[in-house]
Amino acid sequence: MHNTKINVAFALLCFLMAGVGLAMGQGTVTGKKWDNTTLDFQGPATSELAMPNPFTYYRLDVTFTHEDGHPIMVVPGYYAADGKAGNSSANTGNIWRVHFAAPKTGTWKYSVSFKAGEMVAVQDNGVSAGFMDGEEGILHISNANYKLPDNRAKGRLQYVGKRYLKWAEIDRPFLKTGADSPENMLHYADFDGTLDAYGKLGKQYYRLMKDWAPHQGDYEPSAAEYTWKNGKGKNLLGAINYLSKVGVNAISFLTMSIDGDDGGVYPHLVKDDSVFIARSQESRSWINAVHQQRFDCSKLDQWERIFAYAESKGMFLHFKTFENENVWLMGTKELTMERKLYYRELIARYAHHLALNWNLSEETNVDVALIKKTASYIRLIDPYQNHVVQHTFPLGHGKGTQKPTYEYYYPNLVGQQSELTGASLQLQVDDIYTEVKRWVLASAKSGKPWVVANDEQGGAGVGVTVDENFPGYTGKMKLDNRDMVRDKVLWATFMAGGAGVEYYYGYDTEQNDLNAQDHRSREKKYQDAAVARKFFESIDVESLQPLDDAYAGKGNYALGNDSLVLIYMPKGGAASVQLEGKNWKGMVVDPKTGKTIKQISIAGNKISAPNSSQDWVVVIRK
Repeated sequence: MHNTKINVAFALLCFLMAGVGLAMGQGTVTGKKWDNTTLDFQGPATSELAMPNPFTYYRLDVTFTHEDGHPIMVVPGYYAADGKAGNSSANTGNIWRVHFAAPKTGTWKYSVSFKAGEMVAVQDNGVSAGFMDGEEGILHISNANYKLPDNRAKGRLQYVGKRYLKWAEIDRPFLKTGADSPENMLHYADFDGTLDAYGKLGKQYYRLMKDWAPHQGDYEPSAAEYTWKNGKGKNLLGAINYLSKVGVNAISFLTMSIDGDDGGVYPHLVKDDSVFIARSQESRSWINAVHQQRFDCSKLDQWERIFAYAESKGMFLHFKTFENENVWLMGTKELTMERKLYYRELIARYAHHLALNWNLSEETNVDVALIKKTASYIRLIDPYQNHVVQHTFPLGHGKGTQKPTYEYYYPNLVGQQSELTGASLQLQVDDIYTEVKRWVLASAKSGKPWVVANDEQGGAGVGVTVDENFPGYTGKMKLDNRDMVRDKVLWATFMAGGAGVEYYYGYDTEQNDLNAQDHRSREKKYQDAAVARKFFESIDVESLQPLDDAYAGKGNYALGNDSLVLIYMPKGGAASVQLEGKNWKGMVVDPKTGKTIKQISIAGNKISAPNSSQDWVVVIRK
C-alpha cells in the first residue's frame, strides 16, 4: 500500500544488539515525503473487549520534530490488535500504531508518550503506562516520485485562508466534482463486523448491504495490495477505479449511520447482531447493539485499505461523521466523552490522508455551541489541520418554521466564531447559485473565507437522476435531468465562486442514495462535471470574483476580474455585459465538451451565443 511500516520495538532491539544508542543518531529509518509512514510499537497485550478498555485507558501520542525545529507535530495513535487485523480479523494483540505523513524532507526526531488512566484517551491526564513511553527515534524522509493522479504527487490539501483548498506540493487550487451517494458506501459485505440492515421505500423493505457487484469488472489487478483476506474488497476498489476514470475526484461516505437511514455503518464493536438484522430505523442500535467506547480493529483496517487506494487514484475523502438522525446520540449541547473518543479514533487512523474533510454531520440538528466545540476539538488533535465543514439542509429549523437551517447555523459559525473552514451546502436547485455566492462573499467579508461546496441538491426525492441511456433507466421514477444539473448545480456552483459539487442520488430514483451500487447510472453527469472542472483548472480561477447578478443579464452567471470575464448562458441567446474600456475579445465554449466553438467580437458590450438550443460559456479576455 505504498507505506513504510516500522516495528519500533524490533528496531530498538536491533540497535541495542549492535551496541548503538538512538541518542547517537544511529539506526535511522526512512520514509517518503507525503507518504504514510507507519510506526508500530509493542505495548500491553490486550483485546477489544479487555478490562481496562484499551480504547479509553491508554493514550498513545508521538511527537515528530523536524531538524529545522519546525514543524512540531503531535500525532495521536491507536490500538491495532495484532498489527495485521485487516487480514487476520484479530481482536487481540499488543500492537499500537501511529501514521505519519511527513510534509518535509530531512531528518525528523520522534518521541513517544504512552499514558494510562481512566478515560485518559480523551483527557489530559494519566501516568506513564511504561512500555514505549519515553522512547525516541529518528526518521529520515526523502523525496518521492509519485505520478498523477496519486495525491502524493500533489502533497497535502490545505486550507490557506482562501475560498479554495490548495495542494501543498504544486501550489494549485482544488476543484471538486464528486459522488455524494450512496451515503452508505461502507455498508459492504466484505468488511468485518458489518451486518445486514434494511431500508423502507413505501411499504417495501429492501436490503442495504452492498456487494458492489456491478463494478466487479472495473477492478484492476494492480490494486491487489489493497485487498484483504485472499482478495476481499475487489468490487469496491473497482467502483473507485471507475469513478476515477470517468473524471470524479471525490467520494463521500458516512462513517456512522447507526439509527439513521441505513443503520449498517459504524466503527464501533458490535455486541448484539440481532438488532442490526431488524429494520434499521425501528431499532435502537446505538443503545443495544454496539459497545459505545470500543472499536472494531479489523474493520477499520479494511476501511483504511479502501481509503489508501482512493488516494492513489486522486480522490478527496469526504468523511460524513454523523447524519441528521443520529448526530444527537452522543449529546446535543456538550462535547461528550463518546464524541471525543469517536473523533480521536477517526483522526488517529485516517487524518494522514492528504485530501479530506471532516464533515461534522449531514443535516445537523444539534446546538450551534456543540458544533463550535466539536470543530475546536478536531482542530486541537488533528496534527494535519484538515478541512472542517458543516452540512445543513434547506428545511425549517425547529417546529413551525420554514426558515432554512443554514439561516440559523452559518451566521453563528462564519468567520472567527468557529474553527470551521467551509460549508457543505444542501440546497434546492433554484437556490444554488444565489446561496453559494452568498456564503462565498459573506465569509470573505468576515475575514475568513470559507471553502463552499454544493454537496446535495434539491429535496430528498430527486437529486441527480439516472442517465437516460443507463440500462436501469425506466423514466417511471424521475426523468433524466442532465441539462438542469449542468446548469443549476454544476456551473451555478463554480460560477458563484464555489469550490465544487458532489452529486446526490435521490430516493425516488433508480440506484438511489441507499441502494445504489452502480455509478454508471450517472455517467453522463459525471462526464459533464469533469469537463467543467478541467475548464476551471485551465484558468486562474483564484483571481476571479462572482459578479453582480445584473452584470450579464437575468438568468446568466458571471465571474471575472479586470482582464478576464466568464459568462455562462443557460439558454444561449444574446446578452449585454458591463465591460470597462476597449480591446476585449471573446470565444464561445461548449460546456458539454469543453471545446471552443468559435471566436467572437465584442461590439458595444453585446455578446451572442451560437443559438438558444443549449447552454454556452463565453470567455472574454482583454
